[in-house]
Formats: sequence, C-alpha cells, structure tokens
Amino acid sequence: MNNINNIIVRFFLIICFIPIIISCSDKDKDFEYDPIYLESYQEVYSLSRENVVSQFTEAGLFPPEYSWLVRYGVKAYRIEYNTISPLGEPTLASGALIIPDNTYHFPLLSIQHGTITHENSAPSNFNSDFNDFANIFASMGYIIILPDYIGYGASSDIMHPYEHRESLATTCRDMIRAIYEYFEVKNDSRKSSNLFLTGYSEGGFATMATFQLMQEQHSDEFSITAVTVGAGAYNKTNFVEWIVTAYEPMLYINSYVWVLDVYNSIYSQLQRPLNFYFNEPWATNIATNGVFVEIESNPSILFRSEFIEGIIKGTDTDFLTAVEDNNCYSWIPHSPLKLYHGNNDKYVPYFNSSDAYEAMIDLGASNVELVTIENGTHETAFIDYLMGTFYFFQSFNVVH
Repeated sequence: MNNINNIIVRFFLIICFIPIIISCSDKDKDFEYDPIYLESYQEVYSLSRENVVSQFTEAGLFPPEYSWLVRYGVKAYRIEYNTISPLGEPTLASGALIIPDNTYHFPLLSIQHGTITHENSAPSNFNSDFNDFANIFASMGYIIILPDYIGYGASSDIMHPYEHRESLATTCRDMIRAIYEYFEVKNDSRKSSNLFLTGYSEGGFATMATFQLMQEQHSDEFSITAVTVGAGAYNKTNFVEWIVTAYEPMLYINSYVWVLDVYNSIYSQLQRPLNFYFNEPWATNIATNGVFVEIESNPSILFRSEFIEGIIKGTDTDFLTAVEDNNCYSWIPHSPLKLYHGNNDKYVPYFNSSDAYEAMIDLGASNVELVTIENGTHETAFIDYLMGTFYFFQSFNVVH
C-alpha cells in the first residue's frame, strides 16, 4: 500500500511541475525592437540534462533522490545592461541569464545573490555556487535572472554599495527590464507571465528592497507572482543599535564596518573622517587598508563612545536618517511573501525577519508568512530556505 501511495504522490508532483506548454511558433516573425536597458548578450555555455543532474548531485543543494526533478538542459548567457550608480550616474551593469533548453513557456525567477567579496564570485563570471544553484532551478523549469549588482562584473570599477537599499533595488529592477527586452529582441516567446523573486542574506535584503520598489513605483510594469527572502537585514535601525550596544566580540564585525563605510560614502550629510566612528589605531588602519583589515571585534572598544552615545540617545540624526533610509520591513506586500530565518543566526539576527513580519501584519498584510528555522544559524538555515522556496514557487507554477 505504501508503494502505491508513493507512486501516486510522485505522479502528482510530476504533474504539478510541468510548466505551461505552449508552442513558440511566432518566433520567426520579422520585426525590430530597440531596447533601452539591454546592451548586449553572449552565450557562455550549454549543459545537457545529464550534465545538470551530475551538478545537482555534486553540489548537494538538494537531496540526490530528488534528481528526477531535473527535466531540461540549460543555456547560459552573460548579459550587460544599462542602469544607474548609487550616485545617479548612467552605468553599465551585468549579470547572468540561464534558460531551460526547451520551447515551452517558463516563469521568470530573479535570484539576488548573497554577500561576495571577490570579483570571481560574480554570477556573470559563471564561477560560483550561485550559478550551480541557478542551473538546477533552470533545469526544473524557470528562466533564471542573476544580477551581479553594481561593483561586480561590468561595473567592477565602482564600489559595491553593500546593503544600500536604493541602488540594490534599482540595479535588480533594471536587469529584469533588460531580460524582458532580451526576449523581445530575440522574438522569443518562452517567457510566461509569472515573475518570482528570491534571495538569501544580502540577497534577501536586495530582494525585499526590489520587491518594495517594483510594487510601489512600477505596479503597472511588473506583476510579481510570489517572493521569498532568507535571513536579510530588513530593519537596519534595530540592527545598528544591536551592534553598537554589544559588549562582546563579533565574528562578522568587518561586514558591519563595510555597511557603515558604504553609507558614509553615499550619503552627503555624512562623508565623515573614519576617526569620527572608530577609535585608533583602527580608524587609520581601515582608512589605509580597507574594511577587511584585521580590527578589534568588540564594538564597545572599536567604536568611539561619542558615536555610540549618538546612536543610543538618538542625537546623531544625520547618521540615523541614513540608516533609516535603508529600512525595508514596514510596508504591505501585495504578492505572497515568505520570510525564512534561523533563530540562532549570529550574523543577521532573527529579529530582522520577525520585525518585518509583525510590522506587515500590523499594517494589514494578509499574505505574509514567517518560517522560523529552529536553532538555525546563518549557514545551516540556507537549505531550509532553499527547499521551502522551491516548493512554495512550484505551488504557483501550474498548467493553465
């Protein structure tokens, strides 16, 4: 009896995973489309279904027994597109596009990557776990969009605006626009009307920021089907207070210093010398050698007491206003949203997701869910987020 039940369940899952099958017979029509955002595209590789299955097994992103979900080979492209820098200047950015190698209609899935510190890890270099992850999702029936963000790929000569809400959202939005244009330029009708967004860590924050931007400013342009975010820093105001009031060493202190340095560079009301924030010798060391230099990891020792006091008492309004500009947790999503977070996360504290959930519910949101991963750390909670995202999105990806 159990075997029969297993067969029935598997058959049901397979049926649910079949994408919309519509002929692309119109793709040979002759017409010219002049893109605004799309600058160039170049095929980088093509993988057979068997190649993807092998990658699926080796990467360990899903249990091996789920390899039967891999249905297609994939083709990968490097995309360059037009956007704007954090200072509002026209900028050429880049990313990866991965398409199932089939003529069916497929939904779009924009995946915003987590923190990277080296150019080699940018998606458009096709040399990171993000690309493996994307290949697998594409092989299951999604057109995958992977923005590099400003500071990597084609824009590697610009400082990466780490955890800067506006520029991350703008860059991701413009890549999605460029991908829409790609399908127009190619006269390729494989793109369905469904659009999903997801990301983990910095990618979770970038996804939430992009979601909010697209809903509030471009609702006539984008129709977002569903969104998942994992372990993002959505409540920057509480996060900053949590950091500066700590009295113990923090393993990820350099990442927090990176965020501060970015905000100090971008916001015109700041642009202060680093010895305004940090005690010596660390202020000079950071200024000379960058944010990833070895520094004191205890915030109560690293930061100047006057700076800490300005945060706690709320008197440093210029800095607090800049931080508040990067909050993206208190608004009402119109599309279904799931937040994933481990409650033992020492890098991006759990309150970022719980604060967002509570704020959204208090404002009247009815389609938001918080998935708490018990005892999950920033690293271990990723698999739960990944599997949860897959099943959540598949519930919308049905034949019609």
